[in-house]
Amino acid sequence: MKQTFLVLVLAVATGFSSVPQAAELDPMAARIQTQMRSSDRHEYDLPRDPHRKPYETFQFLGLNAGMTVMDVAAYAGYTTEMLAAAVGVDGVVYSQNTQRVLERYADGYYQRTMDERLANNRLPNVVLHIHEYEDLGLEGQLDLAFLGNMLHDFYNFEGEEVTLSYLRSIRKALKPGGVLGVTDHVGTAGLNNTDLHRMEPDQARALLEKVGFVIEAESDLFANPKDGHNMQVYEESIYRRTDRFLFRARKL
Repeated sequence: MKQTFLVLVLAVATGFSSVPQAAELDPMAARIQTQMRSSDRHEYDLPRDPHRKPYETFQFLGLNAGMTVMDVAAYAGYTTEMLAAAVGVDGVVYSQNTQRVLERYADGYYQRTMDERLANNRLPNVVLHIHEYEDLGLEGQLDLAFLGNMLHDFYNFEGEEVTLSYLRSIRKALKPGGVLGVTDHVGTAGLNNTDLHRMEPDQARALLEKVGFVIEAESDLFANPKDGHNMQVYEESIYRRTDRFLFRARKL
């Protein structure tokens, strides 16, 4: 099932990637656009806007103001900040990281970036949620969870059983009828997807279904036919522009 999305309008004069013109009518779009233009926004974020497409992604997933959501494996927190704008002042965003990610990865970069992002109550509806993936807590409290470009690492480096335990933990945190959004880099059978940091979409589908999710929609929002699936995702020529799948999986 494909989703038709509004056309992006590029704010060339300011250098910011804008959400659709519907921002004048859609309060969520307007909030995201305002956050994108915030003067105290982290320098990490701006180059990611055109490629992450937060407004279109959240629309596809059915996100609404006032929801309680989780950014699973938030790392530096780009999606956390966009979720905070999307759910508004009445919503709550749990920005999940493990202690290991915050302390050890990239010489503490993720810890520093998250500290800067949340300093001085800058995002008052965000809760820093430091928990292991297999023990997220918050049983039955989330309307929506988002897992961006991480499922391949779970599967390729930690194996199927560990990955299933992580997905069960996410499912447990969701309310009945809650949604898990999953996006990841498309891999092709027969290639070394571990080294390439990719995974086959069918592998992702199977994992989600094994723990009881129903994949009710798929989107080509991040499709890129120029990506031959044979380059590592961090190669300069394809970085941030990989061919990616996007699933909306529901807990029934």
